[in-house]
Amino acid sequence: MNDFSEYKFRASQAFKLNTGTIGLTESKKAKLSTLLKRRAGFEEGLSDENGKPYKKLTANMELELDDLLEEQKNPQLPKTMIAELRKIHRAEKYNRNFVFTNKYVQKGLAQEEEAITTYQKWIKEVKGINRLFSKNTERHFGKYFQGEPDIKPFELDEETYCGVDTKCSWSLDTFPFDGDPLIDQYECQNQVYMALTNSQMWVTAYVLVNATELLVQREKEKWAYALATDGMLPNDMPEHPNYDEFISKCKDVEKMLIFDFDRFVNNNPAHLLEYTRKEWMEEGNDIPLEDRVIEKVSYKDDSFIAKLEHRAKLGREYLNSL
Repeated sequence: MNDFSEYKFRASQAFKLNTGTIGLTESKKAKLSTLLKRRAGFEEGLSDENGKPYKKLTANMELELDDLLEEQKNPQLPKTMIAELRKIHRAEKYNRNFVFTNKYVQKGLAQEEEAITTYQKWIKEVKGINRLFSKNTERHFGKYFQGEPDIKPFELDEETYCGVDTKCSWSLDTFPFDGDPLIDQYECQNQVYMALTNSQMWVTAYVLVNATELLVQREKEKWAYALATDGMLPNDMPEHPNYDEFISKCKDVEKMLIFDFDRFVNNNPAHLLEYTRKEWMEEGNDIPLEDRVIEKVSYKDDSFIAKLEHRAKLGREYLNSL
């Protein structure tokens, strides 16, 4: 039997622990207050704010009141939190790793080093800060959480340590704008990282870097199969009725997934691009370095961290109950 009394949740799991409301929602609290006030008013022969005598609760209202009082006395964990905890329990008990992957995750993992390199170049050339980042290789452990950020936290000034996590956006349509708020998932993760590393500030750097050659090729192959006729693929058949459309779609893929043409060619010299360099530059398809990084800053919030740790404590209790 597994004992989860000292289980340390990963920083990436903090968001799912933090979802939903434990116990009564604000609307349920208001409903409970209304029902209690009406029952007490009827029993004591009082009148409401309009001068009318309080009416007796109906049978359905009494049932609803009982349910609300029971939920207040024995608060339930939110469904999303429960689902995550049940998955953790099965993974730990049976030594399984429920891996989730898709093309977005694959790019983030494959291009992590490229993102750090691009971000460091952006910091120097755009912000004028000559800072050398060190890739973090240490997993940090706290009382309730554990985590391994991308970049080792550094001293920003005498009072502030700052950490950085890079996020590889898939394409321009998933790349945020400056004014967009940081998504809750990353805010929770950043707060855990700050608690684990005793940092006061954390930067989430969204970075536009080229996709890998493999990911570019896979997207082109999807179009080859989509445009196939009579079992024949158009990618290597100029006489194929859909060949011209296939080439056009390949160019769309290249524009969607490549932001620095020369770097992609240098890193993947054997890849056959449909765009020539001349065509690419004439169309202005490169994205300037200054437009390929968006920073979102989080500041340490001790009350928020305390809330996450409370959720983790409840999570441990639930895991031990399974």
